Amino acid sequence: MPTSRVRSVQIRARRTAMNPPARPEAVGRSGPLAMAAAMGCWAGNDALVKLCAQDLSLAQVLAVRGSFAVAFSLALIMLARERLVDGVLLRPAVALRCALELAAAASATWALGLAPLGVVAALTMTAPLLTLLTALLLGWTPWQWSRLLTVGVGLAGAWLVVQPWRTDAPAPLGVMAALACAMCLAARDLSTRRLPTTVSPRQLTLFVNATVWVAGWVLWEFTTPGRPVQLQHAAWLAAAALGATAGNLLLVQALRSPDLGQVMPLRFTLLLWSSLLGMLVWHERPSAATWAGLALIAAAGAVALRRPPDPA
Repeated sequence: MPTSRVRSVQIRARRTAMNPPARPEAVGRSGPLAMAAAMGCWAGNDALVKLCAQDLSLAQVLAVRGSFAVAFSLALIMLARERLVDGVLLRPAVALRCALELAAAASATWALGLAPLGVVAALTMTAPLLTLLTALLLGWTPWQWSRLLTVGVGLAGAWLVVQPWRTDAPAPLGVMAALACAMCLAARDLSTRRLPTTVSPRQLTLFVNATVWVAGWVLWEFTTPGRPVQLQHAAWLAAAALGATAGNLLLVQALRSPDLGQVMPLRFTLLLWSSLLGMLVWHERPSAATWAGLALIAAAGAVALRRPPDPA
């Protein structure tokens, strides 16, 4: 064997000894933790956006937060030394995915400015149930009464969270915006399965963030702005963009777990994180009916995610 080849083998052996590959059981343990941490990052993003949405307009939030999100996305691609795919935004599947993400971001920001954080999080987490209902209605998955019952239980939980009979019920526009966000997220999940495999998660994140950023600045030009963007607002939105980026990375790590059955139900820890942040920051006090509704949404959503519908 040539000397150079022997030396190369020795170097690889030393690197392997210093950085041994992760054992399957270690990867399996890190998956649930990564999913719970990802939902915590997303809850923090929502809380920071809500703080800004009370003072700034929708266009201001989308534009400023989008600026930081694009910067973080570009940094990730540069660190990974990844090349952008030419003309990828011209593909209908990618353009549709970006449009749905923009609609979800806009409706979520609108909802967070009108309704409590816990209510918005609960309603948006009905997205897996709406995905399952759509698949049933379109014939993408076999019709079963158990699946229809799962959707019904989850929507009943959403009704308990909103509690429209109370005098201090959330604003109807806020509830409608949160439900619109859930529908956009459901459509986004379905459209993601049509994406070409040549588009990496980092590239998709950049394209999505860039779409929201450009739309925010265009909307800002044609609408009346709210209060001037203060340094505190910029710091909050920068932290929100960082939380969303970290959430995306942790989510990818969680989905690499060998046992997704243990990982996917932890997606609903977002409800717990959002409820805790709502209590700490806005002094929200969920009632017993609210906690029961959150439990129903989480249980029904976990069942829906266990057997996700596969479009034809």
